[in-house]
Amino acid sequence: MDETLQMGKYFKQVCITKTYYWKFAVYMARLKKKKFLPSRLIVTQSNKLVEARYNLPLGEQRLILTMIANIQPDDEDFKEYRIDVREFADFLGIDRNSAYREFDKITSAIMTRVLIFDESDGPLKVGWVSSAKYISKEGAVLLCFDPKLKPYLLQLKGNFTSCRLEMLLSFKSQYTMRVYNLLKQYEQIRTREFELEELREILGIRKDQYKLYSNFKKDIIEVTQKELAVKADVNFEFSEIKYGRRVIGLRFRIFSKPLTGSMINKKQDTSLAIDATADSHISELMMLIPEQHKKKKTILPAIVAGEKKYGVDYVKRNILYANTKAERSYAVFLNKALKEDWGHDWAIDMAQQQTKKKPKEMWERQGYASKKEYDEIMYKRQMENYSKNAAINSVKCK
Repeated sequence: MDETLQMGKYFKQVCITKTYYWKFAVYMARLKKKKFLPSRLIVTQSNKLVEARYNLPLGEQRLILTMIANIQPDDEDFKEYRIDVREFADFLGIDRNSAYREFDKITSAIMTRVLIFDESDGPLKVGWVSSAKYISKEGAVLLCFDPKLKPYLLQLKGNFTSCRLEMLLSFKSQYTMRVYNLLKQYEQIRTREFELEELREILGIRKDQYKLYSNFKKDIIEVTQKELAVKADVNFEFSEIKYGRRVIGLRFRIFSKPLTGSMINKKQDTSLAIDATADSHISELMMLIPEQHKKKKTILPAIVAGEKKYGVDYVKRNILYANTKAERSYAVFLNKALKEDWGHDWAIDMAQQQTKKKPKEMWERQGYASKKEYDEIMYKRQMENYSKNAAINSVKCK
């Protein structure tokens, strides 16, 4: 009898074990079939990569961004990144019936793409992908980044920009993706300026494309603005920088806005949220901060809180005081100055000295050029280009 009971208990344990094993097997099978979920992935790249010069068609750019999103923060080397062709076809805008053929074209094309980094000793040209292997039985492609891209994608500790893959894949223009990253990089600073030719080069626009500024404005800048307004957490207004009647640059004012629907990040840090009515003031105050300190974590929150509690003039005088007096830890010094209004008496002394000695302008203290100097520099560049072109044409005529 005891032996029968013992065998019964053993048989019951075996059945339970098999049941759990079967459930585990079903779970693993479902996990393997789990669909591509870009909403969970973040694209993080160094600021140098954001500003690199390249032009990728929409499908290729989506593929590259998906590969970047699969890089883990602790990865010390690149891996082979597996892309399921059929699952990814929808995000590439490819018909599933021709997915494999089209994906083969994309991977072949991307092997030839080059991006350019402007380094101190000269430009560096790098290919995006070093290998692409199609696994026919699994309907997948294994891709690997070029090793030269390691400093721009691996072990990033600072000076990087992070964006949601889901949002990037929703954009229908390759230029929207690029402009979004460039604006996201300066989201906390709230403003960004580009010379027109510089922006064209970053976006990889050839000289024979969008020759007229009006076409560039309509087909790239305004299209991007409309798409970001609907789909992104960052939008912008822009104004034209002119030399005479000619547009030579663009000035972007960057606005943050909450996401809606499935893109909302419930864990999003709202400590840096800025009231839209105060945005222009914050932007002006951030322009006073020395460039090397603008991205420090405590700077923007301190300015936002100070402006809201005491007003623009209060914050401005303490920033200017910190610019003059801070020797070591600028962020700590500025925070203390804002709390105790260290700049109050200093501002009075500076005002009294105005009759004796003209104070330096803000651009002088910051190292920025004045509008007059900027215009002179641009004029010199134009004259140099004109002289070069004239010389070339003269040689051709001979």
